[in-house]
Amino acid sequence: MNLYSLLATITIILISGAAGAQKANDTLRMSVNQPIRLLDSIQNPNPEASLISRNVNETLLAYDVTERRLSPRLAADWRMVDERTAEIKLRPGVKFHDGTPFTADDVIYTLEYVTDPKTNFLFKDSRFGWIEAFEKIGADTVRIRSREVKATILTKLVQVPPIVPAHLYKENPMDFGRAPVGTGPFKVLSVDSAKGIVLEKFAGYTEVGIDPAAQVRRIEVASIADIQTKIAKLMVGELDLVFDLDADTAQSLVNHPTLKLTSSPTLSFSYIALDAADRSGIKVLKDKRVREALFRAIDRDKLRAALLSKEMADKPAQEAMCHPSLIGCSWSQKPVSYDPARAKALLVEAGFADGFDLEISTWGQPRRAAEAVAGELRKIGVRATISNQTANVFQKNRGDGKVQAMIVLWDNAAGQPDVESTSNFFFADSSRNYNADQDLIRWDREGSITQDLRAREDIYRKLFDKVTEERYAMPLVELPAVIAHDKDLLLMGGNGRPEGFNLNRVAWKK
Repeated sequence: MNLYSLLATITIILISGAAGAQKANDTLRMSVNQPIRLLDSIQNPNPEASLISRNVNETLLAYDVTERRLSPRLAADWRMVDERTAEIKLRPGVKFHDGTPFTADDVIYTLEYVTDPKTNFLFKDSRFGWIEAFEKIGADTVRIRSREVKATILTKLVQVPPIVPAHLYKENPMDFGRAPVGTGPFKVLSVDSAKGIVLEKFAGYTEVGIDPAAQVRRIEVASIADIQTKIAKLMVGELDLVFDLDADTAQSLVNHPTLKLTSSPTLSFSYIALDAADRSGIKVLKDKRVREALFRAIDRDKLRAALLSKEMADKPAQEAMCHPSLIGCSWSQKPVSYDPARAKALLVEAGFADGFDLEISTWGQPRRAAEAVAGELRKIGVRATISNQTANVFQKNRGDGKVQAMIVLWDNAAGQPDVESTSNFFFADSSRNYNADQDLIRWDREGSITQDLRAREDIYRKLFDKVTEERYAMPLVELPAVIAHDKDLLLMGGNGRPEGFNLNRVAWKK
């Protein structure tokens, strides 16, 4: 055996020993990108913090992405009293981590806090502005009333609000996240922005609906910004799981003897949208023939094969600008096929035989797709360039009407289960709207207030079909979550979250 092989063998033994020790201790060690100061998704709605805190403080309802239906969580039962009022019957016998019984008073207090005009926190209006009133109508029953007729009252309760214990939160809401107490499968042992976070399985948790109890005894979360440092720690057995990997980094780990890559489906996807409303003043994209030419120049199958695992690339591509798992998502029209010859002909018909200049704005994970699309567009004579931006810069530019074409991601409002959030995000009369199509604006409104599901699907079918027919936007590549983890770690699916996993769905193999 040569020296290289000997060192490699020793490394594998060391790694196996370190990981084996954690398996024996029933402990999961993972990392997040930024230090987390507060575990409270009201005060700190950071996605990484929310990945943890949703296992501590639960919402009223859950959503089964496989069955496309609501599932109990803190609510045992629910019904719509009228078009604006939901009645929630709470689960009996639930206790907070400190042993205090969970009651309707905790729900009412939480709702009072998040709707209080005196409180101020990020996303307050967008998450809770729809709530007009609420009341306790029994020891275990509350009613929540929206400001207007709304079809999505119940599905909104899947994401927010996280129910907090009134007796603790009211003492100091701004500090609650330093030592949070909830009803979820994990209780918090410590929160330290420098040292990390430690969770422990809550023995008093009762499985309900689609939510299992914690599968591991302990979770230790470190904050590590540098991806190479994370990977190095994973490879030497100092971490058991790293998520949010890009394709190149994941590929470098394919043949590692003690690690496994899991590509988990999510509700996220990348898309291309064009300035059909001419907010940017580019003018050429007002012509449907030009928009179709750009879309026909894009080989989606080639993109998916390059950016997805073979298993996922072999599955049917997403056809509409809404994820099929969402309640109400419906369509009948498919995107245009790849046809560069037809694309060139359409440009000639539109008077652009010599092409034109086009800037594609992008940020984050879809950057590689944007670069590939720019190359395809240049083949048909469009002088496409990439503007790689931060998320904040892109959002400002989009709001200011400065985007000609965009290739970015949509995460369905971090997993919001109803298509209303998608429709409203793209097609409501807002600064995000780049088509100004009055039909879409009207149908978006109708879909949000129509109660009957089949009628809603009919409305959204018209909406998403017109988006496809008018070549306003087109899905490009689904965005699975790529996770690297110890080969003895089992990731249970069925969550649809942008991270690709949930903490109570991770277990060491027996």
